[in-house]
Amino acid sequence: MHSPAYPVEQGAKGFEKILDFIESMEGSGSLDTLLSGKRRRKYSRKAVREMFLEQSSEGHTSFALECSNAPWMGLWISLSEKERSGRLFVSLSLSPFSIVRQPGAVEDHTRRILSWVRNFASLFPVTYGFGHSSTDFSMGTNPLAEDPFAPYRVDEVYWLNVYGPQMVSEMGRERVLSTPASVVEELPGGAVLLLTRPTPADFDSEEARQAQARALVHLRPELKLETTLETLHERSRVFVPIPVHFDEDVADILHKKVAFEGLENKRRMVERFNLYRPPPVSEWMPAQQAPAPDVEDVKQAIDTYERLYAEQLVALMHSQKVPEATEGTLEALAAVDFALWHLGWGERFSAEEKEALIPALGAWLGMYLVSALGGQWVPRRKLEESAVRVGDRAWLPFLRARHALQHGEAPLDYSCSQFFRQARRSVQPAA
Repeated sequence: MHSPAYPVEQGAKGFEKILDFIESMEGSGSLDTLLSGKRRRKYSRKAVREMFLEQSSEGHTSFALECSNAPWMGLWISLSEKERSGRLFVSLSLSPFSIVRQPGAVEDHTRRILSWVRNFASLFPVTYGFGHSSTDFSMGTNPLAEDPFAPYRVDEVYWLNVYGPQMVSEMGRERVLSTPASVVEELPGGAVLLLTRPTPADFDSEEARQAQARALVHLRPELKLETTLETLHERSRVFVPIPVHFDEDVADILHKKVAFEGLENKRRMVERFNLYRPPPVSEWMPAQQAPAPDVEDVKQAIDTYERLYAEQLVALMHSQKVPEATEGTLEALAAVDFALWHLGWGERFSAEEKEALIPALGAWLGMYLVSALGGQWVPRRKLEESAVRVGDRAWLPFLRARHALQHGEAPLDYSCSQFFRQARRSVQPAA
């Protein structure tokens, strides 16, 4: 919800009005955590007042309230002295969206949301507001997705829509009040509330898309119903489940990529990755063909691999917030593969930086073959000839690391995960 009000012009009394609104919300008692900047603390009026005093001199105050228990609910409040049309911004989030669809709960959630909106409109003038699936909203064209203080206009119609008096005047009050919708309600101060469907649960259904399109075309007669509907249908297809057939050797990495890209890109990514097959692992040779160690001190060479090179990789991953690198699990391999791929290190790094990273990645990968598969290091002066003997094969982790940093897609094409799984199958065929 957006409002031109700036309650803190009244000082502490105005700020208390915001707190009264928050605590009047049904279920607000679960909002027990206050977030301001990087600081988290237990919610209390005293804590919020202290936070306000810390920020108020800057002309902008923002904070969030969260519940510490599932299901997650969050409330974000932003106050800006400079913005004239949207100086007070309040956002309520429920996650995951599936909680809204729980049998017997959807009506209760709807009632609470509407009560919250009506209460807000009774306390503050309204400029604009809406309620919808955040994922569906992010796929649309509303500039507010990027800038909460963008100009207010009817780019789309959502499950819940609140138009302030200026927007209503620009569109024509009679037109707004005659919008084909499930609910059309006048709010205090001249604002109007529209619901396209009784609840938000079926926002992506055919009935809901028809309702959203009809309402938008009514408010924006220059638009065509068929074109508007097709755009909404395309977005609805994103929410239709799609079978996943990822290559098992790299499935963990691909799932991370799909999750990172978000639901709006899921169908496109899954369709692409269902067709993807990594090149066969070539960085190995029969154990009897592997050259013997040619270093002066085999134990010292292995210590260098495991205590110097591999630790460099762990430190680097720690700096990139990949703590899994310290774990001796398959999940750790996928986490490092994804980090290398997602961050584009095969593309972004200079030749010199790659040369420094190859020993670290190769040694770290080789350690997994030793610790998890009982492998034995066969160190060589030339790192790429250094191997880990597992059963009747000698695997070349440093050569694999070099291949994994050739280009932007190389960390996926030459992943640590695939390399390890191939080595494991060579000695544990049933794994």
